[in-house]
Amino acid sequence: MTPSGRILIVDDEPAFLDTYLLILGTEGYAVEAAPDASTALSKLEEPGWDLVLLDRKLQGHYGPDTGLDLIRDIQARAPGAKVILVTGVADSESVERAFSAGAYDYLEKNAYLEAILKAKVRNAMEAARERRMAALANGKREETLRELWSQVRTERDPHRKGKHLEDLVALLFKSIPGFERTQTDRKSLDEQIDILIPNESADPFWQQSQSQYFLGECKNWSKPVDPKELDSFRLDIKRRYGRCRLGFFVALGGFTRGSLSRLAAAREDDALIVTLEAPQVNELVEARDRNAKLKELHSRAVMASTQDT
Repeated sequence: MTPSGRILIVDDEPAFLDTYLLILGTEGYAVEAAPDASTALSKLEEPGWDLVLLDRKLQGHYGPDTGLDLIRDIQARAPGAKVILVTGVADSESVERAFSAGAYDYLEKNAYLEAILKAKVRNAMEAARERRMAALANGKREETLRELWSQVRTERDPHRKGKHLEDLVALLFKSIPGFERTQTDRKSLDEQIDILIPNESADPFWQQSQSQYFLGECKNWSKPVDPKELDSFRLDIKRRYGRCRLGFFVALGGFTRGSLSRLAAAREDDALIVTLEAPQVNELVEARDRNAKLKELHSRAVMASTQDT
């Protein structure tokens, strides 16, 4: 089981199916489609579904509410999956029926479909991902970490690879005492934060960091990260009203020499960035004492920032 989850789209209009697949596929989700009720119920016999986007009418725009009538059957087959009812026209009766049947939310097919779809799906999937991660026992968690790390290294689709990397980094931090409330993909009106790590550690080492939050940035690029990306991340750290002084920048393709020089040049700044390339991520995945390994990587960053370049 991986924390990324799966989405099933149930809609009888090919154009809308293609739209959903394009929008959600580029967001990094694992998406499948069903054009009718029988296909949907057959697919839902498989495990691992987190969300169902269900069209209200599965027999044309003027047909009966066959989609709406399907909600209870979906919940019986996939009790952990959230259902978002999609409708051409949202009226109070159908919305009330949907919520009474157990729907999580509803979505109207209008000019704002793409933006609202992304937001509602993100909220539903984040809740499902947090539930799965919290439910992982220690043994299963370590197995999941290794599975995710393997997927990060082998996945060819860049969007899914990015999702896997964020899930991996979040789960690594969640496995360390005091960082269990790590969150992913936090968005506001003007910015997106890949990883947000509330620092609730009782370890004096992390308490002395004087950082209420840590930030994480994940780049699954094959090319090295350049200085402007580090500058942007440093700005994100400094915009936290003094509550954040520490960030972890994960770059699978490494960093340019100019990036590392830029970090050293900024050593008088009160914001510290710990850079993690693929070998350091592997060290964290394989570490028996992950807290000790993270402190070691932090200390390496401190020492590197105090060396002359």
